Amino acid sequence: MIDRKQNKSSIFSNEDGATLMEFGLVAGPLMMLILGITDLGYRGYLDTLTKSKLHEIARQASTGNLPEDQIEQIIEADLAPLLLTGVDPEVTVKSYFDFTSIGKPEKLLTDNNGDGNLDPGDCYLDGNRNGEFDVNFGNSGIGGPDDIVNYTITIESPRLFPLAKMFGWSETMITTNSTAVRNQPYGDQADVPEICEPIT
Repeated sequence: MIDRKQNKSSIFSNEDGATLMEFGLVAGPLMMLILGITDLGYRGYLDTLTKSKLHEIARQASTGNLPEDQIEQIIEADLAPLLLTGVDPEVTVKSYFDFTSIGKPEKLLTDNNGDGNLDPGDCYLDGNRNGEFDVNFGNSGIGGPDDIVNYTITIESPRLFPLAKMFGWSETMITTNSTAVRNQPYGDQADVPEICEPIT
């Protein structure tokens, strides 16, 4: 009887393997935390390098010495080592007459009824010189001397690890950066024509 009691107490007091059990309980959450931090770190690193590349390209192009068709090629080549397979950055380049025009409708010079819309008899500056009133105009490309050029890089990529749903994140990571730079005055800035909407 005494032997059985001693045997029982020795089993309950035996702590062999406790560390392994504790590690098993902690390992899962710890690995998820590490992978989550790595994913966020990658996104932050990619965002920082994209901004740096964007500013570098914008400075080069502002002098008129960087052909427009090379801009996207240079950006893709420089960012390729950081991107996952099959991911290509989308580069958008639009030029404007001045900074106040970015992302806005073409400027109304005459607004007879004051409603902010182009009506018959109203006149506007045709910023992209296409003969039509545009809500968000901008010319595709790097423009000319003294023009304002807005450069945008958008990268849509799957996440590094398939754990997005566990954290409540989207499975797709989207990074967008943009910058606006005035071109150097290496020539005369093209005039913006004034167009008046005919009265019918």
